[in-house]
Amino acid sequence: MSSENLMDESGGARLIGLGALCKQILNHLREMADRSADRSRFAALPARYLEDIGMTVAERDALLR
Repeated sequence: MSSENLMDESGGARLIGLGALCKQILNHLREMADRSADRSRFAALPARYLEDIGMTVAERDALLR
C-alpha cells in the first residue's frame, strides 16, 4: 500500500502522524536512557579517578543532582 493510498483513506493521515509521534517518543526515550547510563558510569567512578582530574566527590555529587 503506498503512502498516497494511506492519505486518501479515512484516518490514513492520522495513522502516519501517529507513527511519526511514536518514533519521536522512542527516540527521546533512547536519548534519556543513554544519558542515564552516562550518569550512572560517572557516579560509579572511584574517588582516585576523580582526583586525577581535580574533582572532589562532593563536586561530582553536586553535578549529579
